[in-house]
Amino acid sequence: MEHGRLFVDSTGVEWEVYDESQWTITWALDWEYPPQSENPGLLFDSPLGRRRIFPCPPDWNALSDTELEVLLRVAVSLT
Repeated sequence: MEHGRLFVDSTGVEWEVYDESQWTITWALDWEYPPQSENPGLLFDSPLGRRRIFPCPPDWNALSDTELEVLLRVAVSLT
């Protein structure tokens, strides 16, 4: 997927992070999850599962890995 970012949390797990407003139908089908166009969030993906938090912070891509991990910890599980 494009428009994503990788980060490693404090436990060593690598997460891919995506802005849901940038999704295409192909991505939605790959995830088997319908993107929320009215209230897009920030999506986290790893071997441990998928999570979502909303709304998506407008500057999420400029956040540090530590700041992303704080968002990850409060994100809701999608799996």
